[in-house]
Amino acid sequence: MNSRLQATFLCDIRLQARNGFYYAAVAVAAITVVVLRLLPVDDLAWLLPAMIVNNLIVNGFYFMSGLVLLEKAEGSIEAQIVTPLRSGEYLAAKVGALALLSLVENLAIALAVAGLDFRPDLLATGIVLGAALYALAGFVVVARYDAINTFLLPSVGYMLLLGLPLLTYFGIGRDPVVATLLLAHPLQPILVLLSAAVEPAPPAVILYGLAAGAAWVAIFAWWANRSFRRFVVDKVNAGDLRPRVFPQPRVRLDVDGPLARRLGALRALGPIDAHSIGRDAMLRWMIFIPFVMALAVRWVLPLLVGAAQSWLGLDLAAYYPPLMGYMMLLIVPYFWGAIIGFLLLDQRDEQTLTALQVTPLCAAIWPIGCWRRRCWPRSRRCW
Repeated sequence: MNSRLQATFLCDIRLQARNGFYYAAVAVAAITVVVLRLLPVDDLAWLLPAMIVNNLIVNGFYFMSGLVLLEKAEGSIEAQIVTPLRSGEYLAAKVGALALLSLVENLAIALAVAGLDFRPDLLATGIVLGAALYALAGFVVVARYDAINTFLLPSVGYMLLLGLPLLTYFGIGRDPVVATLLLAHPLQPILVLLSAAVEPAPPAVILYGLAAGAAWVAIFAWWANRSFRRFVVDKVNAGDLRPRVFPQPRVRLDVDGPLARRLGALRALGPIDAHSIGRDAMLRWMIFIPFVMALAVRWVLPLLVGAAQSWLGLDLAAYYPPLMGYMMLLIVPYFWGAIIGFLLLDQRDEQTLTALQVTPLCAAIWPIGCWRRRCWPRSRRCW
C-alpha cells in the first residue's frame, strides 16, 4: 500500500466515523440480529446470506453514494483531481474502507445468529467481494448525480436489478432456464459463496463463486474508473461546475400580483409549489409512489403472503387486511407529508421563507401551515 492510498484510506475511515456511518452500521446489525432471533424458525442459517446481502446494499451501495454526494457538495472530489492521487487509488481507498466495515459488521451478525456453524473463509470472501461490488456499483450510479434528491428514487431501480437473484433464492420464479441465466448476474456468485459458507457445496460451485465474483468486481472497477473520468474529471475540464440556473416560470405568481389578489393566496401559491415539485426529480417520483403501492398491494402482497407461509410455515393470510390498511392508510399520507417537508426544506435553503415574511401573506393561510407565529403590533402579518 503506497502512501497516497494509505492516507486516503485513513481519511475515508475518519470521514465515515465523523458522519455517523459506524453508528448506523451498529444499529442495522442490532436490528438484524433481533429480527432474526424473533423469527419462529429453528435453523436461521439459510436466511443469513440474504440478510448479509441486505446489509451490503446499505454499507456498499448507499454508503458509497452518500460519501460521493457529500464530497461533491463540499467540492473536495473536484479538488482531488489536481493532487497526485489517481482515480484507481481514490476508488480503492473507499472500497477498502467500506469492505472493512461490512466485514466486521456481518461477521458479528453471523456469530450472533449461527454461532461457529459456518466457514469463515468463504463467508469473509463473499462479504468482501459483495461489498466491493456494491460499492463500485454505487459509484457508477451516483457519479451521474449531484444531489440526493435526484439520486434517491432512481437508485431503487438499480437495487432491484442488482438483487434479482434473491427472488430465486427465496423460491420465487425457480426454473432451470432462469437459474442458468442468473449465473451471469453479478450478485449470483456472491450468493453462491455466502450460501456455501453455511451449507455444504461442491468445489466446482465454490470455484465459480470465486472466479465469477472476482471477474465482476474487476468489471465494475473498470466501469467506476471510467465514470470517474467522465463525470468528474471531464466535467471539471469542461468548466461545467457553475451553479445550475433554473428557467424562470412563464407567469410570475407572486403574492402581491394581480393573480394573487384575484384568486387568493392559496390559489396563487399552489402553482408555485406545483412548479417546485415539477423541477425536483425526487418529488416528481414521489407523486406516483402511492399508485405503485396500490398495485403492489393488489398483486404483489398476496404473493409475498403465500411465499412467507411456504418459507417460514406462518399463515399470514389473517394479517393481509391490517397490512393493506397500514400501507394504504398510513404510508400513503406519509409520502404526501414528506413532499411538503421537502418543499419546506428547499424553501428554507433558498431563503424563500425569509422573503415571505416581508409580504402581506399570513402564515396561517400559507399552504404549509403556520409553523411560527409572531404577530406584529398594528400589522396584519402573522409571522
